Amino acid sequence: MSRTAFPRTLMATAILFGLVSTGFASIALVKAPHNLPSHRAVMARSHAANRSSTVRPDHVALLIANSNYPDAEIPLPEVAAGADLLANALHSRGFVVDVVRDATRAGIMEAVDRLKAEARPGSVVLVYFGGFGVQSRGQNYMIPVDAKIWEERDVRRDGVSVEETLSELSGSGARKQIAIVDASRRNPYERRFREYSHGLAPIGEDGNSIVITSTSPEQVTEDAGTLPNRFVNGLAAKISPSSLPVEEILARAAASSGDRREQEHSGAPAASNANS
Repeated sequence: MSRTAFPRTLMATAILFGLVSTGFASIALVKAPHNLPSHRAVMARSHAANRSSTVRPDHVALLIANSNYPDAEIPLPEVAAGADLLANALHSRGFVVDVVRDATRAGIMEAVDRLKAEARPGSVVLVYFGGFGVQSRGQNYMIPVDAKIWEERDVRRDGVSVEETLSELSGSGARKQIAIVDASRRNPYERRFREYSHGLAPIGEDGNSIVITSTSPEQVTEDAGTLPNRFVNGLAAKISPSSLPVEEILARAAASSGDRREQEHSGAPAASNANS
């Protein structure tokens, strides 16, 4: 081989090696995405990483936060903010929490079905509803964002009964059912009825249930659309730092709210509210 041929051979070999290497790199780039985990797997790991290390599968919560109603004059930012705060407080105490925002009727029903599926004998089950609530024939209804309400009977058609939801959860064998109802607002449907009742009707309790509402029966709050959400913020502030079981904390909050309302109706000095 001549002296001039040898460098040419080396050059050709180097070029060939470069082309082959580039080809392998191209193949690797094409195949790389197929080796990545699926979107579902990534989301699942992210969800697991955000869970409390002391997660308790027998403590489950559903938070329904309806802030944007097409028929309302203003949104309800306090509902979304309150639900976020309550979710964090419950997470810190080991609850498995499902947060549903601006739920349609179908969305509420599906979320309740998920909660019933997760409930088990001996479990603690909590439901929070924030938004507009309307009473009809002595029952209280969570109003979804897609409700079409022009007459009182539409409330029963499009709403989801709080009482029936609690009854269904009780049938699951749960040890304790907790309902936090942040829905005693002056709703946008009142002016459409010839006769209507302000606020919510009393929600019955039994030995296995705890019910906490933002105001007394037949009363409404006048701070819709304003922050902060004093009612929910007060409950969350009681839950996070305490070592007591959440159900005991909320049972005490419900009892203190009942005492305060009795004092208000009797004319005695009012006790502290949920913020205290």
